[in-house]
Amino acid sequence: MAEIIPKVALDYIKNKNLKVGFSYKDVWNEEHATAFTVAKAMQIDVLSDLHNAVIQAVEKGQSFESFKKNIKPTLQQKGWWGRKKMEDPLTGKTVDAQLGSDRRLKTIYSVNMRSAYQKGQYDRTMQSDLHPYLMYRIGPSVKHREEHEKWDGLVLPKDDPFWDSHFPPNGWGCKCYTRAVTESQRKKYEAEGIAVPTRADGTGGGKIKIKTEAPPITYRNFFNERTGTLESIPKGISPGFNWNQAKPNRSTAALEQMVQKTREKTPEQFDGIINSVLKSQVNKNNFYGFIEDALEKKQDRQHFAVAGVLDSKITNFLLGKKIDLSKNPVIILESKLVNGYKYTGKHTLMGNAPSKNDWYNIIDWLIDAPIFWDSKGLIYLAKISDSRYMKIAVDVNLKTKALRGLRYALPKIDTVYLLDLAQEGDRGSNEFNRIMRMEKVR
Repeated sequence: MAEIIPKVALDYIKNKNLKVGFSYKDVWNEEHATAFTVAKAMQIDVLSDLHNAVIQAVEKGQSFESFKKNIKPTLQQKGWWGRKKMEDPLTGKTVDAQLGSDRRLKTIYSVNMRSAYQKGQYDRTMQSDLHPYLMYRIGPSVKHREEHEKWDGLVLPKDDPFWDSHFPPNGWGCKCYTRAVTESQRKKYEAEGIAVPTRADGTGGGKIKIKTEAPPITYRNFFNERTGTLESIPKGISPGFNWNQAKPNRSTAALEQMVQKTREKTPEQFDGIINSVLKSQVNKNNFYGFIEDALEKKQDRQHFAVAGVLDSKITNFLLGKKIDLSKNPVIILESKLVNGYKYTGKHTLMGNAPSKNDWYNIIDWLIDAPIFWDSKGLIYLAKISDSRYMKIAVDVNLKTKALRGLRYALPKIDTVYLLDLAQEGDRGSNEFNRIMRMEKVR
C-alpha cells in the first residue's frame, strides 16, 4: 500500500507513545490508539527506530521494500534480528523468541499502513455531509476469511454500531477496507450491484448485490492470559482487532472499562478508586493537553475527553428519577464547547467565560462541588470566592445530537460559566438563588 496518507492519519501514527511489550497481547485493543508497540522489542531505542521507520513510510507513502531497506540494517546492527533466548518478564520463563525477520517487518508495515489509511478514510467520511454510509470491501488477497467474504458489499450508516467492532483491518494480514458511499450511490448499487474485479488467480469477477442490514453477530470467548481479561469477540475478527482503530478515544474506553470492573468487584470502594484515578497527575496531564489543543483548535470539533464520573450517590439519586446511568457514568467534555463562539466570543464579552485554568479545574470541581437537580440535568456549583461561583451543567439524558455521524451515549457537560453574585440577572445573584432552591443531590 504505497500511497500518501492524509495528515490526520499521519498524526495518528506520530502521536503514539512507545510502549514495550513481550507479547502482542500485552498492549490490547483500544490501547493501540495511543501506543506503538512491537512484540519482543524490549529496548526503547529499537522500538523508537521502528516507530520512526513506520512514520517515514506513512509520510512518504513508501513501498514495503523501501521500508525494509531503511530499517533492516539498523535492527541487525543493534542485535534485534533472528531468533534469541529471552526471558518473559510476566512468567519468568526463558523462550526461544523470534525478533526481526522479513516476515515480521512485513506484518509491522502492513498493519500500521492499513490502520493509518483506514483512519484517514474514516475521518474523511465522518466529516462529509455527502457520505452518510460506509461500505465494507474485501481486499486483493487470493484467499479470504469466510466471514469477511460475507461482509463484502455491506453498506451501513457510518454511525452504525457494527463498525465499532468490524472496522477493518480485522485480523493479521487482513486487507479489507471501507469506502464512503453517498445516498445516490447506495441506490445505484441496490439496483445494479457492485462490480467485482477478477482475482490474481483468474477467479471471481462479475457483480455482487449489496447488503443494507447489519448481519447477526456470533460471539466467541477469548481469554487473554497476559492481561487476565475474558472477552467476547465476534466470529471472523482476530483477537486484538475487535475495535475501531479509526475511532479511538482510549481514555474514555479505558475508564469506562475500569468503572464497570470496579463497580462489580469492589462496589464499596468504587468512589475512592475512581476519584483517585481522576485526580492522578497522569490523567490530569492528559486532560490539560486536551484543553490546550481544544483552545488552539488543533483537534476536530467532535473530539472529547473524560472530565468526570458520576459517583454512587449521584447514580442512586438519578435512579430515583428513573434515569439509570449505572452503566453510563463517564462524563465527557466536547472540544466544541471549549472553543465554540459561545465561550470564545459571547461569554468572553460578557466577562463570565471560563479561563484556561477554569477548564483545567473541571475534573476537581466535578468530584467535589455541590450538585443540584433542575429537573432536566445536574448543576454543579463550584465556589471560587465569596462572590464568584462556576456553574457547570451536565446533560444526563444521553440524547446528544449526532455530529458528523457520531452520537455519544454518555452524560456530557452542556454549560460552563461564571456566576458573579455582585451582579443580578441570570449570570449573577438571581441564578445563584434559583439554584439554591433546587433539590440538592450532594
